[in-house]
Amino acid sequence: MAQKADNSLTTLVVDLADMSCFEAIAHDISDKSCWVVSDKVDQLKEEVGLRLAGFDKLVRGTVVAYGDNEALISFETGKCSEPTEKRREVRRPVWINAVVCGRANPITMKCRIVDASRSGCRLEGDNLNRLPREIDISIPGLDLPIASKIVWRKDGQAGVQLNWPFEPEPDTAPQSLLQKFDEEQAREEAKAKQKPKSRSGSKPKPRISAFGR
Repeated sequence: MAQKADNSLTTLVVDLADMSCFEAIAHDISDKSCWVVSDKVDQLKEEVGLRLAGFDKLVRGTVVAYGDNEALISFETGKCSEPTEKRREVRRPVWINAVVCGRANPITMKCRIVDASRSGCRLEGDNLNRLPREIDISIPGLDLPIASKIVWRKDGQAGVQLNWPFEPEPDTAPQSLLQKFDEEQAREEAKAKQKPKSRSGSKPKPRISAFGR
């Protein structure tokens, strides 16, 4: 599919290997893949989640190629990427400030994520023993809490199993995203036609963002 200006939108890219995230532009969206543009794409490891406009959760994908400040994300290979043995995953040292709260308990506290992999991470902080087993983790830049489960605790640290907030597989077809995107763009154009023009001319069309800004 050739790149078109109206087939691009802001997206949040989450690297599942180290829980880092950054904003990018997604374009050439199809039911199989899309390209994301950012000067940070060379930092991506392999598996990612995309917070695309029109979706309430992350769309799972895998980096299959790199270009000039671009990465090609396949939606097909990401669907069959569960490891046979999670302990073989590489744990990468990180330093991410996070907010943790109990899922069925009102307790909330700040802590640090000190290492991470696709399926788990290690928390460090005071009073982690007060947390219930079922928790939500909120990290900077991602407006979706990550449902998690504490599997061990020791000396101010806790090992956590992550359950990333992915869209259910049958609903992840990015073509449905294109339909939602076209509908949203049509609504914005209709609103723009109803607004009176300013003295300096018509107002520029607001930028469509995955984060409601």
